[in-house]
Amino acid sequence: MAGSKIKGQTRKTNERFFDEYKIFDEILCERFNVPEHGVTEYIKRMKEAVTEAREAIPEWDVTYQRLKNIKKRSDGLKSQELTFDDFQGKDEDVVWMNIFCEKMDANADPLSKYSTMSFTYKRRSKTLLQRIMEALNLG
Repeated sequence: MAGSKIKGQTRKTNERFFDEYKIFDEILCERFNVPEHGVTEYIKRMKEAVTEAREAIPEWDVTYQRLKNIKKRSDGLKSQELTFDDFQGKDEDVVWMNIFCEKMDANADPLSKYSTMSFTYKRRSKTLLQRIMEALNLG
């Protein structure tokens, strides 16, 4: 009996997370004016940012890792690689996404902070593949 109660709570937690993730992703889509995959876009923009942003914005690495983790959790549930009845995490991910949205509204998230900073440093070097594609006018 206790096992089914825990399983039920786990399912509710995962369903709540999954529903909140979809809303969170839509908010990021609107912010970046992309049709889908807003979390992926945020992660991509963090990757493209000046490397020194990691040093200038203390929560940069933690935010980047958290976004990757919640995306992985959502992708696993969506693809049914993970089940809603198995423990995937706690409600703290839902709380974190809500707080992150509040930070974005206040322009206090890492990318908002980054956009207000000026760096004299160079952008991250392009990979060999990026340089080849650019030379061939493919990218």
